[in-house]
Amino acid sequence: VLAGTLIGAVTGRAQEVTFIASTAAHGYAVRAYEAIWEEYGETIVAALEARSCLRFPETHVAAIIADATSNSGGPEHPMRLRAGYAPELKQSTLVHELGHRHLWQLAERLDEVDGHMTLYLILDLVWKDVWGEEFAENRVRGVSDWRANYDYASAWSCARTLDAQERARLWRELLALNGFAGSCDSLIESRD
Repeated sequence: VLAGTLIGAVTGRAQEVTFIASTAAHGYAVRAYEAIWEEYGETIVAALEARSCLRFPETHVAAIIADATSNSGGPEHPMRLRAGYAPELKQSTLVHELGHRHLWQLAERLDEVDGHMTLYLILDLVWKDVWGEEFAENRVRGVSDWRANYDYASAWSCARTLDAQERARLWRELLALNGFAGSCDSLIESRD
């Protein structure tokens, strides 16, 4: 099994992601994810923290690279990232799955706002912060075209029809619901 570890200083802490190939054939994909993390890891974590007004809760995350559907894993389980994705999709998927892990801190959710809808209140903004507006727009369109058991297009549509002030209002409500009220003075709209 091949593994790569990258460490980046983020807000005075070490943030480490270990990418682990599920087979020797996935070494190329491990190296691709490592390169993304090496170049953008600090920026990714900083953008997630700034947009969510929450510190990233984990100092170490393991990610299995495989020919399987990507997922965020669980508190005691590694993430899984698809090996065969194109570079842009590797970038966006890494942030997507880290975003889910980051938002586990929000155990209480708003009525009728599931985990993806919650993540989508900030995800396109994080992508924009890291790789720019065009990247974010392309990824929203790309994810909206996915055909799966989950309706990604509807979740994106819901998030994208909200203006910045409404996203911020919902986010403040979500933070307060989880005991994080007052933990951040600059919310979503202040970074657009």
